[in-house]
Amino acid sequence: MTAAAPAALTHEQIGVLARAVSRAPSVHNSQPWQLLVRGTEVDLLERRDVELRRHDPVGRDRLLSCGAALTNLELAVRALGRDCHVEYRDDDVVATVTIGRGRAASARVYSLYQAIGRRRSHRHRFFHNRVPKDVHTAVVAVGETTGVHLVVPARLDKLAELLGFATRVLREDRGYQRELETWTAHTHGWDAVGDGVPEDALSPEALPVAGLVRAGTPIPDDAVLAARLAAENLLVLCTDGDARADHLAAGAALQRVWLTATAKALVGSVLTQPLHLTGFRARLVSELALPGVPQAIFRFGYPAVPAAPSPRLPLGELFPDGPTGGLR
Repeated sequence: MTAAAPAALTHEQIGVLARAVSRAPSVHNSQPWQLLVRGTEVDLLERRDVELRRHDPVGRDRLLSCGAALTNLELAVRALGRDCHVEYRDDDVVATVTIGRGRAASARVYSLYQAIGRRRSHRHRFFHNRVPKDVHTAVVAVGETTGVHLVVPARLDKLAELLGFATRVLREDRGYQRELETWTAHTHGWDAVGDGVPEDALSPEALPVAGLVRAGTPIPDDAVLAARLAAENLLVLCTDGDARADHLAAGAALQRVWLTATAKALVGSVLTQPLHLTGFRARLVSELALPGVPQAIFRFGYPAVPAAPSPRLPLGELFPDGPTGGLR
């Protein structure tokens, strides 16, 4: 007897996937993705019209963002009790998720799925720098996959020197500052709708807390900044290569790390903007003896203050065919 084909998704299930994808982190909260549902296949589309020419000139962070959305999409499918297969693509469709037959979600999958709605970008100081060793190990382990490596940086004096240099450059880059001002949404509250980074989510402190360098971001001397870095829990996410697939894999791994941290009552934020400066990544590899190409720096810890969620675009905008569910 021939086994029945996997059932297509209902509109309610498509809504579950859309809400999960919409809650993924993205560069400047630009949400550069869409979904196209074709029966039992779901395409994750890259919105190339979302451009950050000064911050992200080649679209690397945009693909990291799509990778994070892909992790959320896969977790949502599995949380619905369906198996799935993920295939990376090399065009505007960055990945296709093929949905299979019923399969009970594991406790780990369901825990990460539940963390999607609680994840926040915490651009403030942490309560303290002590994260239990077993928790730290679990956060790191979930991001280690083929071609993706997480490194606890050692030479914090060198990292401080490089981040201080990056802060000076970005503070004086008028084009970068104009673009950042455009994406710094002056929105407040927990029910804000749209894109961009809310003013409430930003910090006036120095890196690594600030995350985004604005014209008024302070620049402590290297010794002070190194001491601040030592008080953080930092991970440098590296990949073996630097192609589109590597950027997508890095974003997917980063989101697994972030959700694992969230599930363990931690918060985090990501630094990528210094990595776009000419020569910065090569210096980082050399000074920190990294095992690959650095794609992002992740900081995490226990929150000192609560962080509100970033605004989100209406779910209907996730579908290129309008709010009908993207069904074809």
